[in-house]
Amino acid sequence: MTPKYRLPTALIEKAANFEGFANGGAQATIKLKDGSLHKEGLISNATWIVAMRGFEDLPFAVSEIEDVFQTDDDKSPAQRGGWDFWDDWGR
Repeated sequence: MTPKYRLPTALIEKAANFEGFANGGAQATIKLKDGSLHKEGLISNATWIVAMRGFEDLPFAVSEIEDVFQTDDDKSPAQRGGWDFWDDWGR
């Protein structure tokens, strides 16, 4: 299965250097072209946005993404579980 939301190619290499906390998952902050920030996004294998706390689906278009980065909170999240994944993994 291929997840729904692939990071823009230019950001995959950057995400490959993120500090992960579980099975290829890394929490990140996503900056959109309009300057808004979306926190607590879960990136899988430096390629796929698979969840974002508080949202049942990605709240913006992938084409709107300007940057991804990790804050100190992203590198060591207080809450590591409880993600509501958007993709139907093996169901």
